[in-house]
Amino acid sequence: MLKNYFKVTWRNFVRQKVYSLLNVSGLAIGLACFILTFLYIQDELSYDRFHTKSDRTYRVLERFESEGVGEHSASLPFPAGSTLKNDFPRQVEHSVRLFNFQSPTLALSNKPADKAFNESKIFFADSSFLDVFDFQLLAGNRKNVLDQPNSILITPSMAKKYFADEDPMGKLLEFQGSQNLKVTGILEDAPLNAHFQYDFIISFSSLKHWYNGTYPGTWYWNPCWTYIVLEENTDQKQFEKQLPAFVQKYFPGFISSDVELELQPLHNIHLYSKLDYEIQANSEVKSIYIFGAIAFFVLVIATINFINLSTARATKRAKEVGVRKSLGSKKSQLVIQFVLESILMTLLATLIAFLVVLVVLPSFNLLVEKEIELTQLLKPGYILWALLLSLSVGFFSGFYPAFILSSFKTVSVLKSVRLKAKGLNFRKILVTSQFSISIFLIAGTIVAIDQFQLLQDQDVGFDREHVIMVPVIRSPMGQHYESFRNKALQSAHISSVTGVEEIVGAKHQVQNYRFEGMEISKPFPRFSVLHDFTGTMDIELVAGRDYSREYLTDDSLAYVVNESMVKAMNWHSPEEAVGKQFYYKNELKGKIVGVVRDYNFVSKHHPIGPLVLDLNTKPAAFNLFIKYLAIKVDHRNLNQAIADVKKAWTSTLPNRPFDFFFLEDRLNQSYSAEQKLSKITVIFSVLAIGVACLGLFGLATFNIERRTKEIGLRKVLGIKTSQILILLSKEFIYLILIAFAVSIPTSYFLLERWLSEFAYRINLQIWPFVIAGIITFIVSMITILYHALKASFINPVTTLKYE
Repeated sequence: MLKNYFKVTWRNFVRQKVYSLLNVSGLAIGLACFILTFLYIQDELSYDRFHTKSDRTYRVLERFESEGVGEHSASLPFPAGSTLKNDFPRQVEHSVRLFNFQSPTLALSNKPADKAFNESKIFFADSSFLDVFDFQLLAGNRKNVLDQPNSILITPSMAKKYFADEDPMGKLLEFQGSQNLKVTGILEDAPLNAHFQYDFIISFSSLKHWYNGTYPGTWYWNPCWTYIVLEENTDQKQFEKQLPAFVQKYFPGFISSDVELELQPLHNIHLYSKLDYEIQANSEVKSIYIFGAIAFFVLVIATINFINLSTARATKRAKEVGVRKSLGSKKSQLVIQFVLESILMTLLATLIAFLVVLVVLPSFNLLVEKEIELTQLLKPGYILWALLLSLSVGFFSGFYPAFILSSFKTVSVLKSVRLKAKGLNFRKILVTSQFSISIFLIAGTIVAIDQFQLLQDQDVGFDREHVIMVPVIRSPMGQHYESFRNKALQSAHISSVTGVEEIVGAKHQVQNYRFEGMEISKPFPRFSVLHDFTGTMDIELVAGRDYSREYLTDDSLAYVVNESMVKAMNWHSPEEAVGKQFYYKNELKGKIVGVVRDYNFVSKHHPIGPLVLDLNTKPAAFNLFIKYLAIKVDHRNLNQAIADVKKAWTSTLPNRPFDFFFLEDRLNQSYSAEQKLSKITVIFSVLAIGVACLGLFGLATFNIERRTKEIGLRKVLGIKTSQILILLSKEFIYLILIAFAVSIPTSYFLLERWLSEFAYRINLQIWPFVIAGIITFIVSMITILYHALKASFINPVTTLKYE
């Protein structure tokens, strides 16, 4: 019997090529989308789980806030890591600190080879680095490779970059132009599913060179990413209960009441961490939910198509079933036959889906910025999962038509009595669901694109175009800034130069301030600047004056604040804020001299809060508080402007490599998650509509074939072509209208909930849903009318001559 089943399956596939190809290709597309998304989600969930101690490794976080203002930091003060290990020796197995001077780039050079570069992935790490993290050491002694000062580990790619084909072990690299570091090991590149990437790891004890033979002892400054490994039987929650006492013991009294420490599981960092001062940008778990939901919807649409076409095709085989039943076939045998046919079709679709994934995976990797390997698809788990999915879809879509057909009366079938279209209502429900999902996906895509455009294009309160950022932290620029500035401004293509602490519009720091009317100091966002900051960034002054070179004491006795600070302090107006005094260590220090209009000093994921613009003109500020030069250039002669900046740099700091980036490009990276989401929703929505149309094409074809003789009779009786079009399409029009009515409230609720997570968001209106409905209607009608027109031109003689 099995041999017969296979023969019948093949004959039906060949006999009904159009249905078969539509059925298989639609399901294959849905499966391919689902497999790609599954690979993406699996990769996202795998971050940092390759470390053997990942289940008990935690990053220690600091929440430094007062009345909702302050920071939630991914980093801790210098002494925190070692002190945690010393104070809790029975609970903390290892601790490790990572530090990079809070600098975007640091300079390294191989002097003999005359190779010098600014590097962005340099970290100082405790000697316990390889006890906490399981990164592979390719050369060197794992036990002591970071024990000695002035030791550095490099990756193979960096070894090639600095030493070409030479063995780098034992060679020297010059750090920041003044410290020689010896290569003591070669460390493999960090896996892409690690939450931070490195090119160089320097022994933590090497930092003493920069801090007079010791480490910074302050518990206020928090620049070190700190990780601990708890002993195996230590409970995280119980350990966290001891941290408040730890804070009171070590943190300064004026901030200890505002500081909380907490443990963040290592494998939660990538998806659940959006903190201040992250090592690098993380993903978001909501992206997984959204991508997974979209892929699931595409698969649902494809499965609906498969079931619809399977049931529609099965009704054409009523006489075959009648003959089989008259010859003694049991109901169970008929069910087995139809289910087996359906499973074979789904297995074929699964095979095609895997081939599609193999072809498109490189492009998919570019889209989602991953490096998912083809070998993932060959793992037994994936193959087993795909088989189970195929069997499930095949069983369900085969069992339903088998159940319908096996219930037909044999006599009625063989007498060609017109049978009731069993399953018709079920197919209508499926088609309506299909249209509803399509409308939701299209509306969601429109809303996502609109929201992304708002985040990217809406006025941020400053001019982010035509500004280049030059990293200068821990460079000699502090002693030569005025000289560089004067040289740069000699160019007709450079209009303004200033210095800033962080990337304008992306990051800030926090500091305690006490203004007039406050009893104790509170943490507020701070942004250190040099003169001409507001002019360079075109930030509007609304009251008072800006920092000026005419006032030599501005860097110590004056502050400029934003409008939100005025509101936070309950001052009635910006004008009233001007002249308000501030204190330092409980002593009257100076006053507010100006108020600027609010601007987005961080991304639009966050609302605008209070901000202090702090002028810091000391040369030593370039060691920590001034990290970049912000230079306004003429966009009409951009290349010449950059060449003039480089010329001024080279003449000022000839021994330091020149590096820069455009402010606008870096700010756009803040919305990379939304950009990625928009691209994927567009692609998947197009695929969903395409798959839905494939199913609609098949159903329309079946519906018209079933009514060919009816159309012939109507044409003989004088029906017009327009009436035939209405007759054949009105059923689908009703279904689209029902789908539109069903999808709007659900779509509105889900999209409104997604938008509520943004500090700046569009107002959800009806037009995206109307457009989605119109697009679905037009595409569907084009598909249906093609067949309707084709049917209306059939000669009645052709359809009725055998009657």
